[in-house]
Amino acid sequence: MARQTKPLTAIEIKNAKPKEKKYKLSDGGGLFLQINPNGSKLWRLNYRFNNKLKEYAIGVHPDIDLLTARKKREELRKLVAEGIDINQLKKDKKVQAKEIEQKKENTFYKVAQEWHKNYESEVSENYHYKIGQAIELYLYTYLKNKTMDEISRLDIINILQKLKDKGIIETANRVYMLLNKIYMYAVTLEYVQHNIMSDIDKKTVLGKREKNHYPTLTKEKDIKGLLLAIDEYSGDYTTKKALQILPYVFVRSSNIRHCEWSEIDFEKKIWIIPAEKMKTKDEFILPLPHQVISMLEELKGFSGDGKYIFPSFRGKDKPMSDNTLIGALRRMGYTKEEFVPHSFRAMFSTIAYEKANEKDGHFYTSEVIEALLAHKERNRIKGAYNRATYKESMRELIQWYANYLDGVKNG
Repeated sequence: MARQTKPLTAIEIKNAKPKEKKYKLSDGGGLFLQINPNGSKLWRLNYRFNNKLKEYAIGVHPDIDLLTARKKREELRKLVAEGIDINQLKKDKKVQAKEIEQKKENTFYKVAQEWHKNYESEVSENYHYKIGQAIELYLYTYLKNKTMDEISRLDIINILQKLKDKGIIETANRVYMLLNKIYMYAVTLEYVQHNIMSDIDKKTVLGKREKNHYPTLTKEKDIKGLLLAIDEYSGDYTTKKALQILPYVFVRSSNIRHCEWSEIDFEKKIWIIPAEKMKTKDEFILPLPHQVISMLEELKGFSGDGKYIFPSFRGKDKPMSDNTLIGALRRMGYTKEEFVPHSFRAMFSTIAYEKANEKDGHFYTSEVIEALLAHKERNRIKGAYNRATYKESMRELIQWYANYLDGVKNG
């Protein structure tokens, strides 16, 4: 007959004193109290799993009293009887708890901020800034403090639907694109297991996307009116000069506003726009017509001692703001439905294509036109070849266009 262990009493436990070496007081059923030389008393459970004797730490006395330790013993023995290794179970629970805590830290704000910083090297400085503004304005309001796991498809759909209801469909499409990029980043780094954006049918939520065409002017009388209005502009001098040059170079608004003196080579008559400022992320060399060179030489006396050709009126160490050119066009009487800074690009493109192979036009191909617009050739090898081949043609075409604008303005 197996020897029975006499159960412990609360008095025995209280009176148990530390010794030179640790020792045990058994309560039966594998439960024992370990008394350490430093006086600490620890509840432990001996159990067998896969024919191996193992020890499980239950907790510290008196945080866990005798009655609680016995209840815990019965719970643990039942799990072992069901074929569960209670030590492995404890480890698994710790891992799960750690994962849950980590997920609580993975808020949308944290992940979006990480992605935005990581994306900085992929786009131009101006576009990167605009992305940050869009996330702040359209997403943080609803998702900032939610963890990535807490965000549902309905949360996303509600955000997109609100933008659609306001009539800003293009903004809603951009927000969808941003969310998809953020979720792809989150899945890659295992902040979340699934990209829920892939479960949302954008067409169902927002409808079919219509291509956005920038408003522009293509009739010569309208172009003349615009150029004369710019010459007569009585606002800020730097703003006026930027608007006078923009029709001749037809770059994106961010490029003209952030243009630096160091980018202009007066001797070669070229503007070298760094890759980080270009939408294509490739360096762009734009030949400059003599009209632009003359205007830049005139500007040197005003802003030549600073970094930017068109500095902010708040200080020469800052570039002109995005709203400056738009505001000037509005003061000149042009609404956003009629003309925006980007419209100069559409104006050049339309006229260059319309005047190709005409008597008073030019004889340059569509490849040269697209090269001047810095539109990226999908075929990389062909794109590199074009850049070298069309160098002189680009110079000749942009000079033709500058002369055309002068002819229109001066009648």
